[in-house]
Formats: sequence, C-alpha cells, structure tokens
Amino acid sequence: MIDKKILRDRLINDFDYPIKTVDMVVDKISVMSPQVYAAFEEWFNTGKIVDMEIEGYNFAMLKAKEAKMNTIAIYLSFDWLAKEPMKAKAALERPYNPLRRRA
Repeated sequence: MIDKKILRDRLINDFDYPIKTVDMVVDKISVMSPQVYAAFEEWFNTGKIVDMEIEGYNFAMLKAKEAKMNTIAIYLSFDWLAKEPMKAKAALERPYNPLRRRA
C-alpha cells in the first residue's frame, strides 16, 4: 500500500495536481479495486505502465480517447470502468467536449 502522504506529495510535485483537489484524488486511489490498484502501484513505484483491459478499454484506447488524460487519470478510469461499467462507458463514449462539466 502506498503511503498517502507520499502519494499526495508526488501528485502535487511530480504531476502538478492542484492542492485543492489532491486529497480527493488520493482518496479515490486508496479505494481502487484490487486489480487496478496493483497495476497503479506498480506504475507509481517503478514507472512501468501495466496495461489491462476492462470493459473493452485498454491503456492506449483511453489515452487516445482523451489526449490530455494522464496516467493517473487513466488508472482512475479503469477503476470507474470496473466499479460502474455502464456509467463509465456511457461517459467515455460521448464525443470529447472541452467545455463539458466532469462529474
């Protein structure tokens, strides 16, 4: 398990997460499904991207779908696909709109 303080500090310092939202992201990561968390932890500790496929989506597909999506957001999307597949797939299948409000 990744120490939450270390995770928080890296999100801020290495990935430019805003201080006002970083705790929410840390909380989401800490409750990821075990399969997704294991892949995220491997990447976080080693830099090696662990690809997976959940509900027909893999790393490259998510990256292509939302070009600005970083690795952390991709693993959070995998978790959403694992936990709420219908809702996540519906959101991912909508055309990209930079003005769309994110849930």
